[in-house]
Amino acid sequence: MVNSSSKYSYQLKIHAVQEYLSKECSYAEVCRKFDIHSKRQLITWVHEAQANGYESLAPRKTHHSYSLDFKLQVVNYYRMHELSTVQVAVKFNLNRSQVYSWYRKYKNEGIVGLRPKPIGRPTKAMNKRKMIKKSKIQPTKEEQYKQKIAELEAKVADQEMEIDILKKLRALRQQRGENKH
Repeated sequence: MVNSSSKYSYQLKIHAVQEYLSKECSYAEVCRKFDIHSKRQLITWVHEAQANGYESLAPRKTHHSYSLDFKLQVVNYYRMHELSTVQVAVKFNLNRSQVYSWYRKYKNEGIVGLRPKPIGRPTKAMNKRKMIKKSKIQPTKEEQYKQKIAELEAKVADQEMEIDILKKLRALRQQRGENKH
């Protein structure tokens, strides 16, 4: 996971996580001891270390470029599993703000919002065309299919959840009925 706070050294992160995991201190106590300003930050480090090992706390030196398919996979996982952005980020070894950013782009722009951005500075002529066409970006056929599949998968997941809820409700009603007799 890309660590959102580079002001904390790798060693400090490891020591803070180990201190918390030793069960001797609470999150608040560890934060005070190591001068960590956000309890949420420590919680994220603990989840990262538990899921992906202490190496995941090391700062990354390179900028990662993710494919459209990977971004869509992360967004779909977030939408269908009703987990927090932190939990999804830990699973995919990402920064939680990255997960939310992709989700927001997908929600607002559809699959087009997840397209990898071109590297480098665009030409002046490109800037003018880009400003005109920015609101008119259309997804390719393949992107349309992927978006439709994602929407259908989300709909199926919602319906499965609804069916599970109804089954549990029926079981509760039957249990109440049996208890009355």
